[in-house]
Amino acid sequence: MGRTDDHAERLMAFLRKSRDDRGLMADLRCGFSPGREHRAWPHIASFCDMEKDWSRIPVQTVCAAFATHPKSADSGNLGTTMRAIAKGDANNRDAQKALSSFEGRFRRLLGCATVQELCIRLPAVIRAAKAREVPVNYRRLYADICWWEKGEKKIQWASAYWGAGGAE
Repeated sequence: MGRTDDHAERLMAFLRKSRDDRGLMADLRCGFSPGREHRAWPHIASFCDMEKDWSRIPVQTVCAAFATHPKSADSGNLGTTMRAIAKGDANNRDAQKALSSFEGRFRRLLGCATVQELCIRLPAVIRAAKAREVPVNYRRLYADICWWEKGEKKIQWASAYWGAGGAE
């Protein structure tokens, strides 16, 4: 996974450096929209093989996610993020009840068999994280998307959401 880590670090350096460029961030947000994704392509082309979905889609998705919600974390995975979003819904309710109410959305995410399917569902999660000001570990998200179809990422996310890894 060393190569993925190198790509993730390069991508994150680009995103952090570009964070205040409003035009570029607007173009990157278009990566979430099939009809406008081409606006992100000039900016992401140096980070992927544009002709291969397995290479382009993870980069495009992470860039669009960061441009939508640039509040990033240095630890955790998307299971950790979704747990924090769910608990943010709790207000005065019991934390376990809050996790259960958000569970359907999380289960649909875990049910994604392909990277393409996963990336179609991620914009709603990123927008929920933004609404609740929950940071996202984009470096880890990129690596997890790249390795999604291997299966262990789903287990790691589930562990962070339901298991001891997500417990206080």
